[in-house]
Amino acid sequence: MPFLTKFTSLSLAAICLSTTSCTVMPSSGPSSGQILQEAKDSYSPYTVIPVTQGIVSLLSSSLDTQLAETLGNTRKRSSSIIGVGDTVVVSIWEASPDGLFSGGSAKGATQIPEQPVSESGTISVPYAGTVKAANRTPQQVKAAIENALARIAIQPQVLVSVVKNVSNTVTVTGEVASSGRIALSPRGEKLLDVIAMAGGPRIESHQLSVQITRGRRTETVPMERLISDPSENIYVQSDDVIALIRQPRSFTVFGAATANASIQFDESQLFLNQALAKVGGLNDERANARGVFIYRTEPTSLVQRMVPGKVASSGATTNVIYQIDLKDPNGFFLLKGFSLRNRDLIYIANSSLAEVRKFATLVSSTAAPVAQAASVGSTLNNFK
Repeated sequence: MPFLTKFTSLSLAAICLSTTSCTVMPSSGPSSGQILQEAKDSYSPYTVIPVTQGIVSLLSSSLDTQLAETLGNTRKRSSSIIGVGDTVVVSIWEASPDGLFSGGSAKGATQIPEQPVSESGTISVPYAGTVKAANRTPQQVKAAIENALARIAIQPQVLVSVVKNVSNTVTVTGEVASSGRIALSPRGEKLLDVIAMAGGPRIESHQLSVQITRGRRTETVPMERLISDPSENIYVQSDDVIALIRQPRSFTVFGAATANASIQFDESQLFLNQALAKVGGLNDERANARGVFIYRTEPTSLVQRMVPGKVASSGATTNVIYQIDLKDPNGFFLLKGFSLRNRDLIYIANSSLAEVRKFATLVSSTAAPVAQAASVGSTLNNFK
């Protein structure tokens, strides 16, 4: 029968086409070999780094730069220094009730009403005139007033008090109970001090990051790390802006895992073994145990320390794919030490056997109609 012969020939051609073009087979991502092969090309957009214990240690030591290194941990300016906009009160005593400021009182004291420090940095005191106050301590302003009154007042004694401090403040905002400006005391306050003075966090600390803006520089640290590591609890400075930001962290899993998903995590430090457990681990029927990959963007300087001379980027950051071989029993120790970061992507490559199964299924599904047609043709020929 010419029709069946022609149909059979076309079907066999389709099978041959499918067997010679593996690219048409469905896949959840590149194979392990494709990832490693492309990394060898000079134009590769990423660098593959096999994970060893040395790599894990290097990543752990450079996990995050401490605030003390980036912003410092010293009080550069005394919070007792008077600034423009501060409100001060000046009280004057004299040794005699007949003095300029005694007003006939036996106590011999006069309090000048509250006044803000002007834009020019001065205050006004009767008989002393304009006195510079900005960038001076209350004791220095006191001495200046006493010197100005020494020739016209009777043994004047002056007390200068700052009743409203607006120049030596920090702003605390975000997920705190009471946002606002916090005045700094002469003893100096640290980050946790001003957060507590603002009423503390409104939500659980593991969901928060603390962002500190000082001048043109901004740094961020997880709230839990700020609490657990005393070296991160640095002194704040005037005009700092501290914001508590709700910043849930997550990672994504693709490929031959039991489940593909985006997972949020609350742990201050999540290790790769814990992350894989959250999605049910590797799929036994599909996964290539040598092809566990973690996609991440790292500072180029860090990558150069890990793989000198093999960096694929000349910019400030480099795309990195970390590879862990779980066929090696030591690989599971590496899982326990490899710390995951926010927005990491984990990809599990398919094994070659899984690809063979997939190919066999494709051939079987294509060949079944051909075999059925041939069987029908044979039956019809028998009736001739």
